Amino acid sequence: MIVTRRPKYACRRCSGAVVQAHAPEHVVPGGLPTEALIAQVMVAKFGDHVPFYRQAEIYARQGITLDRATLGNWVGRACFHLRPVVDHLRQRLKSADRVFMDETRAPVLDPGRRKTKTGFFWAIVSDDRGHGGADPPIVMFHYAPGRGAVHALRFLEGYHGQFVQCDGYDAYDKLTKVDRPEGPWTLVHCWTHARRRFVKRLEKDGSPIAEETLRQIAELYAIEKTVRGSAPHARLAARRELSAPIIEAFRPWLEAQLSRIPKSSKLAEDIRYTLAHRSGLTRFLGDGRLELDTNPVENQIRKIALTRKNALFAGHEVGAENWALLASLIANCKTCDVDPVSYLTNTLQALIDGHPKSRIAELMPCNFAVASSQAA
Repeated sequence: MIVTRRPKYACRRCSGAVVQAHAPEHVVPGGLPTEALIAQVMVAKFGDHVPFYRQAEIYARQGITLDRATLGNWVGRACFHLRPVVDHLRQRLKSADRVFMDETRAPVLDPGRRKTKTGFFWAIVSDDRGHGGADPPIVMFHYAPGRGAVHALRFLEGYHGQFVQCDGYDAYDKLTKVDRPEGPWTLVHCWTHARRRFVKRLEKDGSPIAEETLRQIAELYAIEKTVRGSAPHARLAARRELSAPIIEAFRPWLEAQLSRIPKSSKLAEDIRYTLAHRSGLTRFLGDGRLELDTNPVENQIRKIALTRKNALFAGHEVGAENWALLASLIANCKTCDVDPVSYLTNTLQALIDGHPKSRIAELMPCNFAVASSQAA
């Protein structure tokens, strides 16, 4: 138990009023939870994928009665205070040279209908570790009620970079037609998405064409493994020397296989997909900063899917927005090797104590890691 003592003082020589220090501010004014407890609740759900009802059962076993509504209220209050931190992260992301982008379902309870409606979490990631970049990764999640290109354009508004690494979803094509000062965005497509198609064909049909396709894609990844973390110029040189000949022979080989199989087959569909996205799939040959796939963002999306599997749905759209906010902060903590409970506890307390907005950069997860190491 934390006890705060606030003695009262009065001056015997004057008639001044009795003076007492102000009570410390908290996320829940006059409530029982400390910032550390609220941080633990948030990380348990959005970092460790334990929904509120399970947390309530855990506390009940310890003789503490807390219902889901109470836990949700605490989290909503915390998100109100944390929003300036996430807004600053979003601004930092807009200065990246290139970003990864993906989306996944976000079931949200539809009040009055006793069913859920399907929204989407959009993930945007900046991660330069593949080419030895010194800037810390940034992960941002956004909630939107749909999956159309209008939402991708809204979340990328103000982003000055040239490249967007994404899958072959048609909505992203509209990014290449946007009129902006820097020119339209350039799409870099994902080899992992193309590879998955041929993995399915090999597993279901035992196709030798699919097997050979996977072998050639594996050669590209083997080359990438040797230059992982190297400077862009070194990666580019290796790609032009080793990867370019594989890519050059890959297209005519695929076209030859396409002419040998039924046009209506699934394998033909997969080959046409690969050929149709050839320009995006081969763009990595011209810039050492680009990656072969969108794994940096897909690895983050996977965590959202785990929480969704256990929690089933968000109670309302505000809850989905808070979900995206907290998932963003916790993901950034993990990419910077920062304990998210400690980070959220300290950051909430700093914000409540009046941390100036002009110094909000000090509250970024990457800076919290630096401060912790110096203190140690």
